[in-house]
Amino acid sequence: MDFDVQADLIPLFRGLVAGLEPYAKAQDVHLTFHSETDTLQALYNPQKVLSEITVLLSRVITFTPQTHDVKVIVRQRKKGNKKCLLEVCNTGVNLSKLGEIIASVSRGLSVEGLPKGTRFSVEIPVAEQVTTMSISSEDSLLPKQFPQYYNEIHKRLTHHFDNTDKIQQAAEAQGSKQGIFMKKVNAVINANLDNCEFSVDDLANAMALSRAQLYRRVKHLAHMSPSAYIRFTRLQEAKRLLRSKEEDCNVTEVSYAVGFSTVSHFTRSFKKQFGMNPSSFVR
Repeated sequence: MDFDVQADLIPLFRGLVAGLEPYAKAQDVHLTFHSETDTLQALYNPQKVLSEITVLLSRVITFTPQTHDVKVIVRQRKKGNKKCLLEVCNTGVNLSKLGEIIASVSRGLSVEGLPKGTRFSVEIPVAEQVTTMSISSEDSLLPKQFPQYYNEIHKRLTHHFDNTDKIQQAAEAQGSKQGIFMKKVNAVINANLDNCEFSVDDLANAMALSRAQLYRRVKHLAHMSPSAYIRFTRLQEAKRLLRSKEEDCNVTEVSYAVGFSTVSHFTRSFKKQFGMNPSSFVR
């Protein structure tokens, strides 16, 4: 049975873009996300929206030429408009005639060919007000009310956000030196995951690089700053621990195990990265 639920779309789409960044990087495409609003309540079918937008975005990345851009933009709805717009724009080539991309969204898709690119716009119904069905609150009802849907979305999130290894593979695809560099970076970070004081300077010293050199190389290979990559790696391990049958850790234990000094900071960071609270992610 299909359900439409009311939820904040911004963390969902931000997390989806973050999850596809290693794929875009492997294609040598620059992928970015921008939202005109910090929160956007919408009525939608989570399985369908996540699936269709993922396919649309993946195909746009695939057919966008190397060194060009793909931007995902959430447009804030105008007063009285019951739909918001999610735009996927690429540069380098007009993809408006490519049926494989157009067929990825079943309804609400409009396509505009630009002189050197394309704009794909997807309409999504927007909720008039927050109801008790919202999954953006701390006490989410979705796992309790719709376990089948929650499990399906959980599997999709797990698939799309398991990216530390993919970043490593993408680096290796650029050459053995790049692959070895990222392997060493990952080894140093993983060796210090439980150290909340481990910093970018510590990583730079371990890699025998200046802070500026480290920034340039990590930014090029991971498409994020060293500080963001350290946090990303911590949260990837947190996700693994929360789902592990062998470790059997609670949220507090996991937060300290991956180097967060407070549970509240860990919870905020986890939700920003994955679009859900760590308590909802526990197996």
